[in-house]
Amino acid sequence: MKVRKAWALVALVAWGCDDGGDEQAGGPVVLADAGAGGQGGAGGQGGAGGQGGAGAEGGAGGQGGAGGAGAEGGQGGAGGGEIPCDGLPVLGCGGDPDRVTIDVLGERSDGLRVPRDLDFNPERPGELWVVNRQNDSTSTFLNVGTPDQEVISRRDPAANHFMEEVSSIAFGAPGTFATCQESDNRYDNQAPPNGFMGPALWPSDLEVYGFTNPVARRELGYDLGSHLDMLHESPFCMGIVWDYDNVYWVFEGLTSSIMRVDFKEDHGVGFDDHSDGEMTRYVEGQVLRVPDVPSHLEIDRRSGLLYIADSGNGRIGVMDTEAFGRNRRMPAVEPGTVLGAVEGLQVLTLGQTGSLETPSGIALHDGKIFVSDNATGEVSAWTMAGELIDTLALDVAPGGLMGITFDEEGRLYAVDARTNRLLRVTPR
Repeated sequence: MKVRKAWALVALVAWGCDDGGDEQAGGPVVLADAGAGGQGGAGGQGGAGGQGGAGAEGGAGGQGGAGGAGAEGGQGGAGGGEIPCDGLPVLGCGGDPDRVTIDVLGERSDGLRVPRDLDFNPERPGELWVVNRQNDSTSTFLNVGTPDQEVISRRDPAANHFMEEVSSIAFGAPGTFATCQESDNRYDNQAPPNGFMGPALWPSDLEVYGFTNPVARRELGYDLGSHLDMLHESPFCMGIVWDYDNVYWVFEGLTSSIMRVDFKEDHGVGFDDHSDGEMTRYVEGQVLRVPDVPSHLEIDRRSGLLYIADSGNGRIGVMDTEAFGRNRRMPAVEPGTVLGAVEGLQVLTLGQTGSLETPSGIALHDGKIFVSDNATGEVSAWTMAGELIDTLALDVAPGGLMGITFDEEGRLYAVDARTNRLLRVTPR
């Protein structure tokens, strides 16, 4: 039985959501303590810039340069002292590029073709999936960033519909992931647009994904590739995030809305029964698509708050997914599916995030909100109340920086759609 989570409702005001705000970020943090002193007598004069540490056992090191040797054979304290970090280590402690290492882990030679989003498979450590717009494909990095890294780039046999102009990816229930497509369904320009488009559900098993199911093909008489399900009410779908079971939230570009989609039970690999799907549209007209720039989403499952990279309105929007509004039914495109709308809710601007130009990627990590700005090539970090903490400019041209994510060690990953690169940022 599927059970809906029962999260407590959280007032948006308590999260710092307003029309811009003017509060300032908190004070600096400290990277590390001073070095510990060794055993022995009093330390000698330290190197340039600082006094040697005390010779007593466990004494603190001096400020600045290396500590001198202790008297009577004792070891002097370690120098260096405290290193202030006016921001976050992963963003260079105030945006200093010399405080981070940026590695290029993937390029065009690895199959990247206008990469737009990325997500780690939570069931297989070190397995990072990237979606490519140019050829409707995925590039899966196994053991990403290690000497054993290998890349599997694959295009599904029916990608010209189920992954056409893919914009975003999110892993979901075990063994599955979903994608959104920035398309009005042209079958890669082989047919006039008909708007029959929306998010698709896929198997994450690399022995299954991207291959024809011969049983389905024989029964149907045509090949629908490896997709598990699809709903067709969301042309120009710009972002997606998983909630629970087969429930996702998506950014609808055509209607400038947020939609809750529930695939319910999938129809199996390569079949086509979508009749149990349910879709509910929220906050119509309150978010805005920028063509060719994904608008990614994140959800805080503790509070039920949805965070939206609202590209067209230059902000991080916040919507309470647990709030109640007026419900109404609407006619659905696909027979058997249910389409509705919830009215009376609002998307609020989170704190000071209205200062962003064209936010695209978004990630919740370590109690903070990280955002990539497609217009500036910067990644910024914000408190959950919307106060700016830090910003790092990546070597990415305007229009290139899109999806971002983190690994379990706190390293930042990003895709550059202009130069077909997968980047990793590591604090030094």
